[in-house]
Amino acid sequence: MATYDPVTTAKALAESYVHARQAQVDTNTKKTQSKTTALTSLQSALSGFSTALSSLSGKGSVIAQTAAVSRSSAAAATVSSAAAPGNYTFGVSKLATAQQTLYSMQDLGLAPDTDYPKDATMVVSAVGGAGYVQVDLDKADENGDGKLSVTEIARALNQASAGKITASMVTQGGEQKLMLTSTETGEANAFELKMQKQDGSAVALVAGQKLSEAQDAVFTLGAGTGVEIRQASNTYTGIEGLTLEFKEVTTSPFTVTVAKDEAATKANMQGFIDAYNGLVKTIDKLTAAGSAEGGVAAAALNGDSGVRGLRNQLNSLLRSTVNGVSLTDFGISAQRDGTIALDAGRFAKKVASNPDALTSLLGKTDTLEYKRTGVLGSLQTYVGSWTNSSTGYLKTRQDGLQKQLTQYTKDQSTIERLYAQAYQRYLTQFTTLANLEATMSNTSNYLSSMFAPSSKS
Repeated sequence: MATYDPVTTAKALAESYVHARQAQVDTNTKKTQSKTTALTSLQSALSGFSTALSSLSGKGSVIAQTAAVSRSSAAAATVSSAAAPGNYTFGVSKLATAQQTLYSMQDLGLAPDTDYPKDATMVVSAVGGAGYVQVDLDKADENGDGKLSVTEIARALNQASAGKITASMVTQGGEQKLMLTSTETGEANAFELKMQKQDGSAVALVAGQKLSEAQDAVFTLGAGTGVEIRQASNTYTGIEGLTLEFKEVTTSPFTVTVAKDEAATKANMQGFIDAYNGLVKTIDKLTAAGSAEGGVAAAALNGDSGVRGLRNQLNSLLRSTVNGVSLTDFGISAQRDGTIALDAGRFAKKVASNPDALTSLLGKTDTLEYKRTGVLGSLQTYVGSWTNSSTGYLKTRQDGLQKQLTQYTKDQSTIERLYAQAYQRYLTQFTTLANLEATMSNTSNYLSSMFAPSSKS
C-alpha cells in the first residue's frame, strides 16, 4: 500500500523544482522595492532642502533687519535686508481714504414699485480717469418684472465693475439704499454716478450722500518742516527696503529706527545649517553599512556610488568661495560626521565687519538658472539635477527600478507556470504509481489468501 500522498508529494517536488528561481525573484524584488522606497525618501529630503534654500533666498539676505516705530499707533513697519540702518522721521496730516456714497432709489430716479425707464443706463465714472462701469437697467432686471430692486442694481454693478467699486444694499430707517465704495483710496479714485440714455444723451448726475471723501495721504518725511509727500495710498515704500503703513493722523512726529537684527541673522544662518544637516543625516541613514555582528542589515542604498557622489558634491559646493570668501570665514565648519556647525561668536564678528560679503557669498536662488548666484544658487542647481521631475537623476533611477520590477513580475508569472506544469506532471506520475502499488498489494493479498494453509477444526 502507498506510504505517501500523491498530492503532497507533487507539491513538494514542484516547489523544489522552482525553488532556486523563486528565491532569486523574491530577493531581487525585495531589494529593488527597498531601493525604490529609499530613493523616494531621498527625493523628499532633497526637495525639502531646496525649499529651505528658496525660503532663505526669499528673505533677500541672511542679514536680518528690524524696524521699530516710536509710536506704534501711528504706523506699522516692515523691513527687508535692503534697508539702510538709520532713523527716519514722519508726520501724517491726512490719511488716504476711499469714497463711499449712499444713494436712495429716489436719488437714482427709480422710485420703489415703479417701472424703470427701458432705455436707461447707469454709469459709474472715475473722476480721476480710472475708467467707468456701465449697467443696462433692462439687463439688471433679473426677474423681468419691469421694476428694479436695490439688490438687483447692486448685483449688476458688482458684475460689471471689474473690481473698481463694490456695491451693496443697506437699510436706513426701513428704507433700502444703494451704497457704492471705491476699492482704492486716493483722490484719483473718486467716482460719480450718472443716469443717461443708452445713446449717451440726457445725462443726469446723481449726487447721493457722501459718507467718505476720496482723499490722498499727506505726510512729511524728515525732521523739522521735512518734505511733504502726497500719494493715493497709506502704504509708503519710498525708502528702499522699508514699508510703512500709516494708521492715524499725528499731532507730533514719530520715528522709525532701522537696525541690524543679530538674533534673527543668526537664526537665518542656523536654519540653513539645520536644513543641510538634515539632508546629510538622511543620506547617511539611507547608505548605512549595517553590522553583521549586531545583526543590522545594510541600508538600501549602501554602496550606491551615485548617492555617495551626491554627498561629496554637496560638501564641495559648501566650500565654494566668492571673492575669496567662504563659509569657513564666517565660522561655519565641517564636523567629523559630515554635518556643519556654527561658531556664533566668530559669525557675529565677521558679519559685523563685512555683512555684504556674506550676502554675496550665499547669493540667491531663482526659477531661472542663469539668475542663480553664490552658494545657494549652486546648491539649487545641483539639487535640481537630481529632483527634476522629467530629467532628474532620481527620475531616471526610479524609471530603471520600475522596469526591473515589471520584469520580476513577468518572471514570477513564468515561475507560477513552471510550478503548475511540474505539479501536474508529478501528480500524474505519483497517482499512477500509487494506483499500481494498490493493485499489486491487492493481488498479493489475494494470492496469499489462496495459498494459505487451511485450518482443521
